[in-house]
Amino acid sequence: MKNFWGKVYFYFRGLIEPIAFFLIVLAFSLWSNPNLSPQISPDGQGYWELAKNFKSEVSLIRPFFFSFFIKLCMVIGQENWQQIFSILQIILHSSLCTILLFSFREFGLKRVVSFLLSLLIGFNPNLIFYANYLLADFLLAILTTLSWIFGTKLLKKYKNKNLRYIYTVLTGIFFGLAAVTKPVSILMVLCLIISLAIIHKLNLNLFKLSCLLLLLNFSFHFSWNEYKKLHNPKLKFSIMEFIENGINMTAIRAGLVDSGEGTPLYNYLEKNNLIEEARKFKIKLSYTMDTQSNYLQFKSSLPWDIANDKHFAYAIIKNVPFEIFLASISNWHSFFTKRSFFPGHNSFPKMPDFIRFLYVYLYSILYRPLLLILLTISFYIFWRKRLPELFYYSLFLIIYASLITALFTPQGGEFPRYRVWLEYILWFCSLIPIGISIQSLTNKIKHIWQTFQ
Repeated sequence: MKNFWGKVYFYFRGLIEPIAFFLIVLAFSLWSNPNLSPQISPDGQGYWELAKNFKSEVSLIRPFFFSFFIKLCMVIGQENWQQIFSILQIILHSSLCTILLFSFREFGLKRVVSFLLSLLIGFNPNLIFYANYLLADFLLAILTTLSWIFGTKLLKKYKNKNLRYIYTVLTGIFFGLAAVTKPVSILMVLCLIISLAIIHKLNLNLFKLSCLLLLLNFSFHFSWNEYKKLHNPKLKFSIMEFIENGINMTAIRAGLVDSGEGTPLYNYLEKNNLIEEARKFKIKLSYTMDTQSNYLQFKSSLPWDIANDKHFAYAIIKNVPFEIFLASISNWHSFFTKRSFFPGHNSFPKMPDFIRFLYVYLYSILYRPLLLILLTISFYIFWRKRLPELFYYSLFLIIYASLITALFTPQGGEFPRYRVWLEYILWFCSLIPIGISIQSLTNKIKHIWQTFQ
């Protein structure tokens, strides 16, 4: 009986820390938006419309899973679904941070250090900001991070046949759901397959796992497309629906407007005496890649149908493919140097101004200049410690997501939003050097203290 109660005590003592951590992150996130009303962008309106009717024409460019999540909130409470949406997203945020708490421990960091580092992720202003926003980016971040966690476990437990297939199925499902949350993630599965091939070499088992991963990854996407064909056969999807705006606005930002001569966008600029202003735009390389002062005003002055002119995009790809590629990736590095958005002035009621200042200042410094520096150090640590599953898989995911974002985002000012996709993974990796430094310092202090005693 003593042993039984001892085990019960040990079990419950182990639960106290993660539960306390979860509640702390939950309370802080709720404090950031006490009225629980999410911000709603034009993109959010599209997902909302699809949630009302999955046969809507907006399904042409909006996948279903985020809208399904909104629909679930509506089913739970039609009158207060927006507040329910914010609560559920905050719960997802707090839960994932709690999982990362255990991931830090698995890496070998002590409990207190893991707790502090996980709090830094839990209190991250960009994550909290988008947890209270009606956009698919946050749900994509949750699914991507879960696929990263289980994919890493697959790489570690590859030789265990039973666990291998369990982790493959779980990872494939999260990949598939991510693909129907934002299609930009549809090839993310290749990051894991390439990592498997590098670490465990090519063999029949790898071929089977890769096929299963690809099947699960694309099954949701193909099922959604079949649903659209069945219920809305007139809709004709083109990949250009997703990339035309990015190509057009990048071409203008790079001063390549004359390569689209004769198209509706070009003719509109000529007709409205904007062509000379468009010709003056040039990309200037810098550490932060700040957007030209008048570019955003110029961009916002264009009607939506004109800004998304497919003919202009095709002309740019045909006439200056190399130049538009270079222009698109010119701000790739600023994916890691842009700072974050912070919750608005109505957030954190009664928080002292000095504490608010420290909060903003701390994360501003963590994002720039420290994020890129810490990331570089962390991958050196993964390499030196011979942790190929963290090194290759994390590296390929970061390269994939950051490169795709740079290629198809008109200007770097939008990076703080699209970087949410990777935020949990970026900060887990980046905080490893800080955790090791804290642990090393405390060990030295403890050693010195014991010496003097």
